[in-house]
Amino acid sequence: MDLFGTATAFGGVRYAWRGPSVLIVGLDGWAGEDPLTGFYFRQTRHLARLRLRIGGADLHPCSIAEAAPHRIESTYIHPEVERGDGGGSGSGGLAQKDGLLFRDLDVRMRYLVRPASLDVSVELTNRWQDEVALDVAWLLAADFMRIEDAAFGAAHESPPTDRRPVQEGLDFVHEASGMSLRTEIRWSGASDWTSTLDGIVGSLKLPRQRRTELRLNVRAVDEADPIDGRGEEERQMRQRSWLARATRLHAQAETPLATITNAAVRDVGSLALLDGPQDEWLTPAAGVPVYLSLWGRDALTAAWQAGIVDRGQMLEDVLACLARLQGSRVDASRDEQPGRIVAQLKREPLSRLGHTAFERSYADVASPFMFIIGLGYHYALTGDLGHVSRHWRAALRVLDWADRYGDRHGDGYITYFTVAPGGPRHQGWKDSGNAVVDELGQQVAPPIAPCEIQGYWFVSLQFMSVMALALGQRTRALGLWRQAADLEARFNRDFWMEDLGFIAFGLGPDRRPIKALTSNAGQCLPTGIVAAEHVPRLVRRLFEPDLFSGWGIRTLSTDNPAYHPLDYHLGSVWPVENATIVFGLRRYGFIDRASELVRALYDLALLWPGGRTPEFVGGYGRDEAEHPGCYPRANRPQLWNQSVWPLVVQSLLGIVPYAPAKLLLVDPALPEWLPELTVERLRVGDATVTLRFFRESDGTSGYEVKEREGKLRVVRQPWLESFEANAWDRLAALAQSARVAVSGRL
Repeated sequence: MDLFGTATAFGGVRYAWRGPSVLIVGLDGWAGEDPLTGFYFRQTRHLARLRLRIGGADLHPCSIAEAAPHRIESTYIHPEVERGDGGGSGSGGLAQKDGLLFRDLDVRMRYLVRPASLDVSVELTNRWQDEVALDVAWLLAADFMRIEDAAFGAAHESPPTDRRPVQEGLDFVHEASGMSLRTEIRWSGASDWTSTLDGIVGSLKLPRQRRTELRLNVRAVDEADPIDGRGEEERQMRQRSWLARATRLHAQAETPLATITNAAVRDVGSLALLDGPQDEWLTPAAGVPVYLSLWGRDALTAAWQAGIVDRGQMLEDVLACLARLQGSRVDASRDEQPGRIVAQLKREPLSRLGHTAFERSYADVASPFMFIIGLGYHYALTGDLGHVSRHWRAALRVLDWADRYGDRHGDGYITYFTVAPGGPRHQGWKDSGNAVVDELGQQVAPPIAPCEIQGYWFVSLQFMSVMALALGQRTRALGLWRQAADLEARFNRDFWMEDLGFIAFGLGPDRRPIKALTSNAGQCLPTGIVAAEHVPRLVRRLFEPDLFSGWGIRTLSTDNPAYHPLDYHLGSVWPVENATIVFGLRRYGFIDRASELVRALYDLALLWPGGRTPEFVGGYGRDEAEHPGCYPRANRPQLWNQSVWPLVVQSLLGIVPYAPAKLLLVDPALPEWLPELTVERLRVGDATVTLRFFRESDGTSGYEVKEREGKLRVVRQPWLESFEANAWDRLAALAQSARVAVSGRL
């Protein structure tokens, strides 16, 4: 089976998804027994029960497989042998039950999920010599429950639902507070279908070796914003086009990194929400099965991490979506402020009716700066200044928000404090309720200025300066660059802990450093905010055993009294965060450390089918446990865990695009376990290039240009901030690039 369709599980279930729809079934292939199972559209359960019975009995499951993200296939036998006859597990001779020979029928079922509907196909085949007569029944029910209530067992009463039989079908309808939701079920196959309180019943006859097919079409209808069949096909075509154009990797068979990365890219594409305005369809959901909705920070992070494989196409849709939803007023119930970027958007009934804090929540201080970072990176990938102009006002509003609302204390740092009832306590990268502790393991209450957020602000100011210069706004560009420099100086004065050789977690309500040692400091590396003289000590400290588990950098040091290896942010390891740290290590030229961390993430991915690591894994050291464990109820795939792999590959190869100059910088450093890697049809600006990277016998890495379309200069050059590259190294790299340009190979 293709890795795109490897098994995933959330407890004892299997699931398939497309756009805003997800089908969740039990291990027997049906919905209704496990409280989470059902067919959901926009986080609302439109079908709570779905089961086929023959002669009043359940079918015996033989196998279930997720053949693709949007398709589940299963097989059954009916009726099953009730006891062995001494000949193993065979048919039990010619014994019969209810007029059927044991295992007389084989049944194959396929679920196909579309953006707003579900196709169910069941093939029944008679494998015995006699004709059989069958009574068949579909058990069907709907409750329009929120997916989070179903997943976590929240005690919410199901919305009122009307059951309305129609010609060759059945509708379930929920109408309340001006909202109308409907589930339309239409069937075919068999004959003499009759509606019952539990669903429908029918009958059929099957001669020997004859096959028949039963079909159901289940359509979710949201009257306020429906998606019809044509709309579904248009959305699916957009998704297929993205997948077809995405960059692919090739490597030796014994090195599955390319396979893992290709599968991860396809997972990222499969999570496109395909909802809202057409230019936003590729905006991805945070994960399945439960988080099939928009989370601003997750979507921005994944889109820029995967930007190297799709030339920023998904990032373009995310930026359009978040610009449309950008905060426009002060609304304490949502933590909304002018210029702020949305943190969460949910479309299930309770949220849309204003009964929760998350219909549209702005309680996150990372998303505003991630918006600017995404816009700047899109410009680097495409050279499209028109796109920059389109979102320039939104980007300026983010900076206005930072100055007017983000800097609550007027001390030059972004500080958060939640005011929305029911909103999250913390709004930094670590947003769980108990995430922020001091060096004694004690909880620190907001307002808090996290270290990584200051780094995001710093790099946002630099991106804005570069884009302002490209737009001809030289005075503004100079002012923004100076503002970034001032922030950098303040940060290294107030956040650097000289005695510990580390960056403080943040500034607490007393504006003193929070001295807990956390992974947040590692996130400051890729932003460039850490002073050069501090970087080597910080890197050494990150890799000491209390922080580096062997699987990745822990969220909290094991020496902290609050350490908990399976807590959300108190000692766990997050692949997405570690990939960001890898990027920072390569930026500063710490090639060996970057390779060590990449190997840890690679080994971690091999522990899960298809490389789909859960949201986070346990902080247990590699020397104390064979397996790190994982968070309960973790979503797999998790969007930004899959976007990790394009970023990891980009970091290993030292790829830095700068489309405005028709330039692609590379600086490959392949580890021993990755002797060769081909990047096929990488798009930068208007050009496309295929590159083969390889490791020489002396441990150095080279590259060759296999194919090139359009104007693009490929130049070998260590990253500007690299500690390991001197002037001679840079000159030698340029000379090597010239030889590649002539010979096609280094």
